[in-house]
Amino acid sequence: MEKLAADLNLNGSEVRAVNPSCKSDSMSMNLSNGKVNSNNATTIKPFKVFVGYDPREDLAYEVCRYSILKRSSIPVEVIPIKQSELRQTGVYWRERGKLESTEFSFSRFLTPYLANFEGWAMFVDCDFLYLGDIKELCDLIDDNYAIMCVQHDYAPKETTKMDGAIQTVYPRKNWSSMVLYNCGHQKNQVLTPEVVNSESGAFLHRFQWLDDDEIGEIPFEWNFLVGHNKVVENDPTSDPKAIHYTLGGPWFEAWKNCEFADLWLNECAEYRRKALEKNV
Repeated sequence: MEKLAADLNLNGSEVRAVNPSCKSDSMSMNLSNGKVNSNNATTIKPFKVFVGYDPREDLAYEVCRYSILKRSSIPVEVIPIKQSELRQTGVYWRERGKLESTEFSFSRFLTPYLANFEGWAMFVDCDFLYLGDIKELCDLIDDNYAIMCVQHDYAPKETTKMDGAIQTVYPRKNWSSMVLYNCGHQKNQVLTPEVVNSESGAFLHRFQWLDDDEIGEIPFEWNFLVGHNKVVENDPTSDPKAIHYTLGGPWFEAWKNCEFADLWLNECAEYRRKALEKNV
């Protein structure tokens, strides 16, 4: 797996924190240089966040990544799942179907494999904007489950989304758009490249390799669907911690005035400014 990660050139980034409580194996070595820390601060393996990447939505990916790292109080490594690199290394060879709206429609299910079937890791679509600290999400992890996700009851009325992609309706719609994977769970060992490249959309997106009681639930504010979920006045539990522009975000011309567009545009402007300062 170390060779695979090197071959894929997975250019993740990490944030460091002292004594974080997210479930990950502790380490006494600095991850960037392999040297033992001299300040006695506890450095642990970063929590891996795999983000679906599509060349059409490169900016969406960058803003999603930026929003996660900006607000995280624990070490986080953000890793793009790029289909082109997976194909180059022979990990992904599935032909793209007409109903696949993004390049990561199926490659997302390689998350446990890419995490070497160890610990917990998260997959998330690139069209998310994080407003909350990822540590709060990690604190919800329960080892009794194979996966955890927001269990939406979602049946979109629109026939198209994003930049004209066909909108599909199926049971457990959007459950797979943000998933916490217990990568070492015995049931998740089935998610090999062979299975991910051959199984049906129903098998994968409906988590049919699992029993229902092996799927834990996360509050909807961590996958707040624009156009579906609503903020309720005087109810802080309805405030989004991760906004999902599932129909299309303001990086698409047709959706530049969607709900919460201002939040994404402000985050994008800040990301661009920071990136420019870094390159100066």
